[in-house]
Amino acid sequence: MSSQHRRGFILGTALLALPLVATSLAACTAGGSGGGGGGSTTAASTSVVVGFKHEFNTMDPLRADYAQTNMVDNIVYEPLVRFDAGQDNKMVGELATAFTVSHDAKSIAFTLRDKVTFHDGTPFTAKDVKYSLDRYTRLGQGIASQLAGYDSTTVVDDAHVVVNLKAPNAFFINGLANVYILEADAVSKNAGADDAQGWLQAHEAGTGPFEGTGSTSADGTTVKRFDKYWGFDAKRPTQMVFRRIDESATNRDELKAGNIDISFGLSAIDATALKGQSGVSVKFVPTSGQTQLWFNSSTGPTADPKIREGLRLAFDYSGGFKKILDGNGAISSGILSPAFTCRADAKPSAQDKAKAKQLLAGLGSTALDLRYQSVDSTQTQIATLFQSNLKDLGVTVNLVPIAFPDYLKTLSDPASIPGLTLINDYILTPDPGAGLDKLYNSANIGNTNKGAYKNPKVDELLSKARTVADAGARCDIYKQVETIVADDSVQANLFQVAFPVGYRSDLKGIDFSWSATPISFFTLRVG
Repeated sequence: MSSQHRRGFILGTALLALPLVATSLAACTAGGSGGGGGGSTTAASTSVVVGFKHEFNTMDPLRADYAQTNMVDNIVYEPLVRFDAGQDNKMVGELATAFTVSHDAKSIAFTLRDKVTFHDGTPFTAKDVKYSLDRYTRLGQGIASQLAGYDSTTVVDDAHVVVNLKAPNAFFINGLANVYILEADAVSKNAGADDAQGWLQAHEAGTGPFEGTGSTSADGTTVKRFDKYWGFDAKRPTQMVFRRIDESATNRDELKAGNIDISFGLSAIDATALKGQSGVSVKFVPTSGQTQLWFNSSTGPTADPKIREGLRLAFDYSGGFKKILDGNGAISSGILSPAFTCRADAKPSAQDKAKAKQLLAGLGSTALDLRYQSVDSTQTQIATLFQSNLKDLGVTVNLVPIAFPDYLKTLSDPASIPGLTLINDYILTPDPGAGLDKLYNSANIGNTNKGAYKNPKVDELLSKARTVADAGARCDIYKQVETIVADDSVQANLFQVAFPVGYRSDLKGIDFSWSATPISFFTLRVG
């Protein structure tokens, strides 16, 4: 979500530190640490060490909107349904084996998978589904945004539930692919005064192919393979160690030395430099995300659409693509990435310095502040380029670092939303309806609407889309929304995110996934 993605990224970063000290993780060596880059395919290589950027907050799937939390929760927990990128993005069952959306789009009936157990041996039943959805809604933050419109869950019996909605919502089920199910008994037992948020920082209550070890800190965590998993596969790693490494050069060198097996922390330049390294493979994984410059559409200078358009036209897209991204990915064309089949036709973003200068004349001597995540070297370079582009036009831009959790807090009040914020933003379902609704529906100002953007026509179209069962008809509505939002210059769409991943060459399944960014370890196999 809002790098993180949301997820850092829009799925993000954050604020915790519990049992394990940082040096414990730093001391871990990769499974293939014997001689040279990438290691070897010995028995020990079934343990995989992942280098990632930004702080690791919590194991609580409530915060699966943070990329760092979701990269782990995606293999510790499971949703009712998921999207299979290998099957033309078809929705398939996970903890559910069958699902039916009612004709009025106000309820969804699920048949649950049998013989599934949580990691402590407790059987998975319908009460766990109800407890989980009710808990997310009760807490009203993080991944709860995927449950907008949720009313209640009816437990029919241990193997059947009906999820009830407050109003028709044809794309509600898509969001459930990002909502993980917890064990009701374990979480309620440790609820305390905060609905188990404190307990779940370092503990877990999932059914997934990996289970937690209790070794968790702001610098990462360790999970081990759950050998009683209902879909057990011996080719999965026996253990995964997640180790925070913020610097791209350190990620590169640790991968070359065999001290980590997968790196999510590489810049495009460092990833390219690894190509040809013995035992190491590099892939620029396409994602559903874009690097975007978001504007506060309601307050300050950027409330003026002419100023927003001027800022959008001022950026040197071509120069940034070549010099910062090393030609990997693509310059954005529209508000959705090419991962979506439903996209309005749009030309690639392009600089127009003359028009930008004309439009920005209204700023006068007003200086602008640009928030960005300084721990991310690529973001720092993009922010610096934008600052330089505006300086050429006589506009002063101050670069102001901001941690992702702090940025999320600003969204609660339009007056506190930064005028300009650079983020990587991801919509994690092939049907973009729920994502468009969260980002551009004025009902979500104060929550997920990043620019406090309001357009009655957009609100009307999104409301209509919720009641349309036919995917093709919904797509026509989405395209209208995309066009209006683009014309309003709600954000500058800079680049399609192709995420550089370096990894040990014997590892398989390093591929695009809708369920986690940049990849899901659910598909990771050794050998």
